[in-house]
Amino acid sequence: MEKLVLIDGNSLINRAFYAMPVLTTRSGIFTNAVYGFMNMFFKMLDDEKPTHVAVAFDLKAPTFRHKMYSEYKGTRKPMPEELRPQIPLLKELLRLMNVCVMEKEGSEADDIIGTVAKQTDITTVIFTGDKDAFQLVDEQTEVHFTKRGITDVDILTNKNFTEKTGITPLQVIELKALMGDHSDNIPGIAGVGEKTAINLVQTYGNIDNLYNNVDQLKGKLQEKVINGKDLAYLSKTLATIDTNCGVDVSLENKVLTFPFSTELKKKFIELEFKSLFKRDDLFEQNEEQESEAYTIKQATSVNVINVQDVSEFNNLILSNDISLCVFDDKISIYDQKNEYVIKIAVNLLDTGLTLSAVLHTLKNVFINCKKLIVFNKKELRHYLKRTANIELNCKVEDVALMKYLIDFTGKEESLTQVIENYALPIDTPACSLYNLYTQLTDKLEKENAQKLYSEVELPLADVLYDMEVCGFKVDADALFIAGEKYRSILQQLEKDIRESVNEPELNVNSPKQLGDILFGKLKLAKGKKTRKGFSTTAEILESIEHLHPVVPMILQFRHVQKLLSTYIDGFKPLIDKTTGLVHTSFNQTVTATGRLSSKEPNLQNIPVRDDEGKELRKFFVPRDEQHILVGADYSQIELRLLAAFSECESLITAFANGKDIHSTTAAKVFKVDIDQVTPQMRSSAKAVNFGIIYGMSEYGLAKTLKISNAQAREYINAYFAEYPEIKLYMDKNVSFAKENGYSITLLGRKRNVPELLSSNYMIRQFGERVAMNMPLQGSAADVIKLAMLGVYKRLKKENLKSKLILQVHDELIIDTLISEKEQVEKLLVEEMEGAVNLTVKLTVGLGSGKTWFDAK
Repeated sequence: MEKLVLIDGNSLINRAFYAMPVLTTRSGIFTNAVYGFMNMFFKMLDDEKPTHVAVAFDLKAPTFRHKMYSEYKGTRKPMPEELRPQIPLLKELLRLMNVCVMEKEGSEADDIIGTVAKQTDITTVIFTGDKDAFQLVDEQTEVHFTKRGITDVDILTNKNFTEKTGITPLQVIELKALMGDHSDNIPGIAGVGEKTAINLVQTYGNIDNLYNNVDQLKGKLQEKVINGKDLAYLSKTLATIDTNCGVDVSLENKVLTFPFSTELKKKFIELEFKSLFKRDDLFEQNEEQESEAYTIKQATSVNVINVQDVSEFNNLILSNDISLCVFDDKISIYDQKNEYVIKIAVNLLDTGLTLSAVLHTLKNVFINCKKLIVFNKKELRHYLKRTANIELNCKVEDVALMKYLIDFTGKEESLTQVIENYALPIDTPACSLYNLYTQLTDKLEKENAQKLYSEVELPLADVLYDMEVCGFKVDADALFIAGEKYRSILQQLEKDIRESVNEPELNVNSPKQLGDILFGKLKLAKGKKTRKGFSTTAEILESIEHLHPVVPMILQFRHVQKLLSTYIDGFKPLIDKTTGLVHTSFNQTVTATGRLSSKEPNLQNIPVRDDEGKELRKFFVPRDEQHILVGADYSQIELRLLAAFSECESLITAFANGKDIHSTTAAKVFKVDIDQVTPQMRSSAKAVNFGIIYGMSEYGLAKTLKISNAQAREYINAYFAEYPEIKLYMDKNVSFAKENGYSITLLGRKRNVPELLSSNYMIRQFGERVAMNMPLQGSAADVIKLAMLGVYKRLKKENLKSKLILQVHDELIIDTLISEKEQVEKLLVEEMEGAVNLTVKLTVGLGSGKTWFDAK
């Protein structure tokens, strides 16, 4: 049986937008409304099984209703910025599906739907969230009204309409003539509400009959109806759907073609609609088209090679581009030239071979192949070294780094996750890896990120590998002594806390007990109640630490306890018992700014602002008595970048003359001579200087300096008054990100900022902070990476035995042979200061000693 489905596109995409959380692709494209609409659409296909489909849309042009009544729809809020770009995206998807998209200037979607519904002779189902469509219900037309979200639907038919509404479909128009419609700003009769309007329609049928019998009405109601006659008839016209608006009503162009093309699948993959592109029932099953959807060439044969047959294996693997995947004891290789997928399954029980033996079978691949494509080169090098003592000596391309640069999701993803996200086959991972490589290579070129990848990130992976292999020696004896010291401090603090509140049995580690005492017994403040009791987060305790001596004690207890558990007890199991070294792992693909991080142990998070944190650096020492630690760190690199990028003359001059930048700023902000700047003034100016870089709000600055919001606002305003170029630069950063959708660094590293388009004020403010500081933070990350590459190359070029072992933020540490100390210091300064050429010179501070503390 033929069935036509007509969809109000604007209405349903609005419903979907508000029903779904805001979603974006990795490239920052908003998709929540389109995704919700598509889910509704495919559910409709499953439920209704239509033969014909059309989706109608409103256009921006005024309709005949606007010309009759200028206030028509005048109270509607503007479309959210997150929704606006999704309308053309939805239309693009519908056209890929060969679904008829209908729109006409001067007519609304309702008029288009009404015209098609009334001028065709087949069963028709209308999907809408607009009650105006109720008037279209008749013997062959029913309305599916989306009441809430995208799944709660009320079905109205000719049989149940009056039972559900109390009126007939055509009386919907009469009802709106009397009571108006707030959503469309149709006026109706002033003072007539829904209940009265329904009663009048049920009594008189329509407004013509009502006005013919207006003398039957009494009192105020009669007066309202008489006075509102003109508006009633105007409202009736506004509310009446035009069922002859002149659109094409033929059914030929509305035939549903199903299943859909693989072009649609390709678009779903691009939009990351994982639950949709995995539905094979939706798409044509054509191998040639399917491969085009993935933009890959699938392997034409799969050979399972016996790893003992070395000669057969070596005949297959020539000097070609090869992609390699190693998953525990399974290895998969894709030889693109010969189109072989070689699966090597190592069954240790059946073959008696070890993984090491299998990898040695592949040794020629790691040495002689033309190009090896892998996922996470650094980790593969560790794996080969650890399991088979093999070094990776051929040219290598790292898909993990490529993906990080042009498709960063905000989290580290495994190869399996990436393959699934790109809708590639997981059963031949090496083949899928090769196809990821081809896709991402094209994207790197389009994004102008090829140089950043090939000249910075890829070679840096080798630098980080060597740093991880070298490790950093820890003085285990000093660590043990510090542990005993901190345990003693904790015991004393615990005793003092209990005495301070006269609670000898208090468990200081119990947030519930602490909350009950602070906010219940002592009543220091009202307190924030949670399901488990009063909250005692650090933020809450810091806000009340001036109210009682016990609060600073609790904060100090927690601080020392964290140092003990994380950096002393936590380090012990990570120290190699033979060498005394810890081998941190540097994360190259986890931050949005490009900065490195580290884990096991996390050396980047060792506190540097408090004395206890600084003491931790005393545990890190050279590898032996013949070595010394040499450290170098950039002096105020982000402020120097800010001065250079903003072309702020007064800041550039201050740096050029070697002035203390925080004192200089304090003198300008507080309008005093520089010799009158107090330590407190300098400290405040320092907070403002760095707060500006991080897009800090007046609230954030007020909290940092413990001053009022008004005072913080004065500081910020005074700062921008003295440095107007910086204000202009920050505003330009935000404008650029709004226009382009991303922020960019000195070397072309991009970060998408979809938050700038959010209708949520807090999210939008976060986006502005990102847009302001990404060019500075990201460029600082770029510079330190260039410096690391330069230092590493110089150490090798000059045949030095000293080793680069650590990078933390803007600091490099070299485990230096004492006889090479002067040479190392010289190359550190030269490579770090010469990493980039800016209008503001980058300067480096040097330190050396028998501990990391001394080298800082």
